[in-house]
Amino acid sequence: MSKQASKLARAKRMSKQASKRSSGLKVTVGMLKGGASRTTTAVYLALAEHARGASRVLLVDADSKNGTAFEWAEDAPDWPEGVVVRYWPVVNLSRRVAAAAGEYDSIVIDTGNDPEALTAALEVTDHLLVPIAPTGTESTRLTPTLRAAAEVAQRRPIELSLLITRARAGTRSRSESRNALEEGLGLRVLTAEVPLAERIAGAYGTVPRDLSPYTDVLDELHEIGEAK
Repeated sequence: MSKQASKLARAKRMSKQASKRSSGLKVTVGMLKGGASRTTTAVYLALAEHARGASRVLLVDADSKNGTAFEWAEDAPDWPEGVVVRYWPVVNLSRRVAAAAGEYDSIVIDTGNDPEALTAALEVTDHLLVPIAPTGTESTRLTPTLRAAAEVAQRRPIELSLLITRARAGTRSRSESRNALEEGLGLRVLTAEVPLAERIAGAYGTVPRDLSPYTDVLDELHEIGEAK
């Protein structure tokens, strides 16, 4: 085989590998309101995706004010090498993610309260996951987030799912919130829910051994992606 043919074959193999990696999970965790468990959700999803078998997961911290996801990984002594955390707040976010996408099997972006960061993240991911607590005030504050998603959806397809977090089993607020989101607003709410649990609330700076129920959340996200 000539040198030119060898280079061409190598380039094709690299292209196939990049294509395979970039076709994995690409999700933005976003809600233009604080206290919605965005960072916890993003970190757990990235760790769960790695545990599921993705050898390289890119977790992007795009929160310019807090940077909690990045600090979480820095403070965790046993953080897995396969989950690479980058602090890329807003400036050139979409360009940076697009340039790095071929090096990773999956991408999870944690955004803050900045609409510009959310919009940039949605330009390079396929799914917006919105964590939301089961209260009436939370659902009324969805409008800015939904508006940002609708803006990007005019240019490229975006899946939208809501995830109920900090849920108390058997409470009326939980069931009423789900009904309001699904029936009242016509939004897709994942079946999996994240309970109000100390092990989750206190997980900062660690690599939790128990990644449930985010493993179930991840399963649903993959099912939605595969159904497209």
